[in-house]
Amino acid sequence: MRFAVFTLLFTNAILFTAASHADDDSHQIFGLSEYVYIEELGVRYKAKIDTGAESASINAINAQVEKGKGKKDDIVHFDLVLPDDSLKSVSLPLSKHIRIKRRAADYDEDEKDYSRRPVLELTLCIGGNSHKVEVNLADRRQFSKPMLVGSEPLTAFNALVDPSKKYMQDKTLCTKQDKSEEQNE
Repeated sequence: MRFAVFTLLFTNAILFTAASHADDDSHQIFGLSEYVYIEELGVRYKAKIDTGAESASINAINAQVEKGKGKKDDIVHFDLVLPDDSLKSVSLPLSKHIRIKRRAADYDEDEKDYSRRPVLELTLCIGGNSHKVEVNLADRRQFSKPMLVGSEPLTAFNALVDPSKKYMQDKTLCTKQDKSEEQNE
């Protein structure tokens, strides 16, 4: 009887361990930097992979929201800062606005400690896999990477991050390389 109970417990332990590791093969492994192609914009960016941030953001300036008439969506008009630092005027439907907590060094005591940013739903492609995620617009010209990918998009990609690596995913697996990005490599 003890042998039967032991065998049953041992078998369950093996099956549980196998089941818990079954999903491990489906994870994409990202480095601290990856190439991200944004399908709706036709642009590829070098992105910082940041598990400490929640959302994704792209380098955009001069964002203005135009209220939709009737049942039409609100539209965001903005200048997208391309990889070669030129600007491309873009208009896309607004998904929502979010509040992003600002760093203490970025504001005075009498200012708000957050910034309100427009959010778009965009299709990101990394390593041949595409997912529609929320991306906010931010002036990232002072940062080393024009795009940031946070934990929510990483979850959509079922990604794990290896902080000792960079550019682990093959950028050629995503469609159409932007001409301005080719010139900067």
